[in-house]
Amino acid sequence: MLARSSSVSRPGYNAPMDLWDDGSGSAAGDETLSVRQVASRIQAMLKQGFPRPFWLVGEASEWDRTYRKSPRGHWYFRVVDDEDHTERRASLGVKMWKGTIETLFGPRGRLRGRIQPADGVVLRMLVRPDFWPPAGQISFTIEDIDPEHTLGNLDRQRRELLARLQAEGASQWNKQCPLPDVPLRIGLVTSAGSAAHEDVLQTLLRSGYGFQVLFCDARTQGIETVASVPAAIAAVVRCAPDVLLLVRGGGSRLDLSWFDREEVARAVAACRVPVITGIGHEIDISVADLMAHTACRTPTAAAECVLTRVREAAAAVEQLAERMRAGAERSLAELQDWLGRGARALIQASRVATQHGDAQLQRRSHGLQLLVARVLDEARHGLLAEQARLTSGAFAERLDRWQADLAACAMRLGRQSAHAFERAEAVHAASAARLRLLDPRSVLARGYAYLRRADGSLLMDAARARPGELLTAVLRDGELDLDTRAARLSATPEAGTSLTG
Repeated sequence: MLARSSSVSRPGYNAPMDLWDDGSGSAAGDETLSVRQVASRIQAMLKQGFPRPFWLVGEASEWDRTYRKSPRGHWYFRVVDDEDHTERRASLGVKMWKGTIETLFGPRGRLRGRIQPADGVVLRMLVRPDFWPPAGQISFTIEDIDPEHTLGNLDRQRRELLARLQAEGASQWNKQCPLPDVPLRIGLVTSAGSAAHEDVLQTLLRSGYGFQVLFCDARTQGIETVASVPAAIAAVVRCAPDVLLLVRGGGSRLDLSWFDREEVARAVAACRVPVITGIGHEIDISVADLMAHTACRTPTAAAECVLTRVREAAAAVEQLAERMRAGAERSLAELQDWLGRGARALIQASRVATQHGDAQLQRRSHGLQLLVARVLDEARHGLLAEQARLTSGAFAERLDRWQADLAACAMRLGRQSAHAFERAEAVHAASAARLRLLDPRSVLARGYAYLRRADGSLLMDAARARPGELLTAVLRDGELDLDTRAARLSATPEAGTSLTG
């Protein structure tokens, strides 16, 4: 049941009349109304409460989800309180007819290229309330949009964010990251399939260098940019690139304003690898550009920045190689000259040394001949003296005594050897006789037997027999298998006593 409305005065508006008063002054609490009557009264109240269009400020919401669904080209979305950040924010439905869209955002529209409604954008809109009875919905029709409010608000937020970041020194964080001399491992963050994406890839491909591109797709327009770009930067950094390119093609100030958001700017500033940005056109400078290591005007310029770095490194390597080649040629020429002089000096010294050596060799050869002749003469005289000593009588007598002693020793050794052989043969015969006596076959031949267990061991004592044990009796001419029943022990058992069963 509808409650009784109260009159509220607003600047520039007439106070609404009490629609429940029928002029008679009687209470209307018992009045019964149809749905059409209620809808008519709501329309009348809206017309009286908002007799002319008014400016409404709010943050666009659900625009990206609903504007594509309008088959007739109209825009339907909602606006929420931009100063209320709770989950239950006030929300109003708004719409813009196709004719208004063409007037404002068409090819010749005055807002074309300046702003564009999108989720998260704060708009100041000239609206007129409207009630649609079939659905029972109150909405507001947009007749105009104030671009200066949106752009001015973005500029204010941009200035405040820059002041905070500069106070923290964030603008120098990424600039302190060293840029590699040869950055061939490139991290790329942009929207997949966009013109910026293709420009960067084609620029790197045409260079002919072996670039490795680590690409991560990210939204670069709309409210999703705020979360998508930092997440993509973090993902690429985990792959350890040499440098990271953050690029986006041109667009309106509102399109590029997402790179003025604090989340994106801080992600660039805190990145552990140098970030090169190429966002928008040549005249666009975002907060992300100011936080980056190097800011380029376009995506192609960002790729050229990396390419220039690699070309400079390649040129430096070529120059160094040329200097090394020239130095090597100079060193080789100097070495050849030095070797030539050394070779000529060595040849001359060899000739002198050879001549000196020949003369010295001749002198030493003559001295050696004289020395050999003297040694041979001394050896000849010594041999003659030794021969005379050996043929003398005293040496012959001593030699005869040695021969007699040797013959006597030989006779003694022969006699002793014969005695030793005789004793060894006697010992051997006695041992053989004992072995024959101890041979088990001799014992078996005299009528004895021995018992063998299943495991091959001998049963020596009757007490060790187990009832039911299988034994084998070995006799002179064969073996018998026995079954043990009981053991009878003699009073004085002797070695070799057999077991009877």
